[in-house]
Amino acid sequence: MKNAHFLTGFRKLLLYVRIIVHIPFYYALRPKHFSSPLAYCRFLRRALQLLLVFRHNKPVRVFNGYKLHLYLPAYPSPAFFYAIESKLLKTPPGPTTIVYSMTKACSYDCEHCYQKNDPAVDIDEDAMIQTALQVRDAGVAMFDIEGGEPFIRYPRLLKLVQALDARSEIWINTTGANIKPGMLEELKAAGLFGLMVSIHSTDPAVHDSFTRKQGSFDIACDAVRACRDLNLVATCNSVLSEDEIRQGGLDKLMDFTRELDCDYVQLIHPKPSGAWLGRETNMQTENDLVARIQEEHVRYNSSRMHDYPSLAAQVFEEQRHVLGCTAGGVDRFYIGASGEVQPCEFLNISFGNVNEEPFSVIFQRMRSYFDIPCADWLCCTQAAAIHKLFTEHKLERTPLPWHITQELIKDWKRGEPTTLYEKLGIYP
Repeated sequence: MKNAHFLTGFRKLLLYVRIIVHIPFYYALRPKHFSSPLAYCRFLRRALQLLLVFRHNKPVRVFNGYKLHLYLPAYPSPAFFYAIESKLLKTPPGPTTIVYSMTKACSYDCEHCYQKNDPAVDIDEDAMIQTALQVRDAGVAMFDIEGGEPFIRYPRLLKLVQALDARSEIWINTTGANIKPGMLEELKAAGLFGLMVSIHSTDPAVHDSFTRKQGSFDIACDAVRACRDLNLVATCNSVLSEDEIRQGGLDKLMDFTRELDCDYVQLIHPKPSGAWLGRETNMQTENDLVARIQEEHVRYNSSRMHDYPSLAAQVFEEQRHVLGCTAGGVDRFYIGASGEVQPCEFLNISFGNVNEEPFSVIFQRMRSYFDIPCADWLCCTQAAAIHKLFTEHKLERTPLPWHITQELIKDWKRGEPTTLYEKLGIYP
């Protein structure tokens, strides 16, 4: 690997020891956070429990420290401490991450696009930036800025990145399209941390067929290389089909991304949302396939595979004893390009639009329906109900508007409470 550096075995242990020693001293110098010595000790215990849930991941050394998990800002950045304070010191706990769509504009026609039916009108630029700042102040420490394709509206993208500060670890989700010379350098100077680049197969023809854009595979690979040349952090986002995984596609992807010098591979299981809303097959929910991917997550993050990218498989992260379903502001949520506030980009339901109501009102409404973190994968378990309402109301656009969303959530089931948050005791 040219730049990426992965910690396994004893070196991983040393990093955890360093963090476990550092955090008590860091907060001992900041007593204003705690009402009593007991509250300080309770915080330290919770911080340890939170960090240990990431023990099956492979830490990555990056330009500003170490990442224990793809969706936890790098230690010891300001964003890292902002994240754990938001999660462990705020009442109620704040989310860590947002997927923030800043434009619907896109030159691709990906077959799985979860925004396929979303409105094409982008929110006003000033409102977009002000909403982002309110999101940050709600506790979010990691921004995944996306489109459509963000680089199509580059001046708008740059202003958004420049508006955020050191409390935010800033990523851009991209296909790689429309990245022009000088853009990444300018974004890095403004605070960009890394790129999440979509690569859905190691076979260029399969990837290009998936995106319906000739040459998109080479464009994506060039974006990763440009990212690594600037020492920015690079993640490959991949939605592999069931057939491809069964035929060894994950191993091929890991081999390929190692050669491409990626830091992370995020394996996203197919979701029945957007263009696939109503789809019932090939959603990667078979128990044997899920178990196999979970095993691969552990294997690729072990000492045996120390020189491979860190694998972040969603079906591993979403287990009840790991993080469960993090939607609804438990750990993450989504704001679409038109201003709709959604629990997750893969849940085509809205709790309100920031053009019509203050973000704070909508956010609190959403959080009231996610007051206790649970383990069901709502993008899978609620998809049929969402599709049914979409059809019954003869809608042409997603997400379901708030007045229809209420029909779904009034009696929905979200599964068993997540083990981690039961242990932390930060939710009532």
